[in-house]
Amino acid sequence: MAEKSMMTGKTLAFCTNLATKRSFVSDAPPATYLTEETATTGYWCIRTMGPIGPDDGFVCPGDCGAHRACYEPNIKPPV
Repeated sequence: MAEKSMMTGKTLAFCTNLATKRSFVSDAPPATYLTEETATTGYWCIRTMGPIGPDDGFVCPGDCGAHRACYEPNIKPPV
């Protein structure tokens, strides 16, 4: 089961390659700032360095999930 933010109840599992300006002033992992999606936040993919991922899909927390071939989870399942 994916971890959830105590404040928002949204999942904290995101693609490792998802980045935003807030990535550089973030809290400790997991990246709770990614649950605060706003219209003014810009996202990019670390692999492509742009707003489109390697699978030609747009990059944002709502779209970068396990259903995409390029997805790399930031929270690894326990072994």
